[in-house]
Amino acid sequence: MGALEFVMSANVQKFDKRLTRIVRKHRSMSNGYGFRVDRTGLITIKPKRAKGAAPLTILFSVLCIGVLFKAVAVANFGPEKYASKLAPMRNGTVVEQAGAWLMEPGVVTMYVSQALSDVIR
Repeated sequence: MGALEFVMSANVQKFDKRLTRIVRKHRSMSNGYGFRVDRTGLITIKPKRAKGAAPLTILFSVLCIGVLFKAVAVANFGPEKYASKLAPMRNGTVVEQAGAWLMEPGVVTMYVSQALSDVIR
């Protein structure tokens, strides 16, 4: 490999690194940006941090997934067999009792399981 090829290869690598850095900064600024003035008076642009999901949104998502999981289980086993599977958990340890309480089907779970039973069968 000649000296010219080595220099060109190094320049291409520098260009790729710079391009990667620019693309990363562009993506981070898609959430918004703000201007800052530092001690020397230089105005710089800083990307705003992305906001996370609200805690209520996360809680609602977990509840929906839990109801869907229970509804699929009830639709798959049937209400009687599902209740018979929960019975030993109610008489078990504290952790098993808590699991039985969480897995107890409610009104919404039964409604969704009836809708799902038509699809499953």
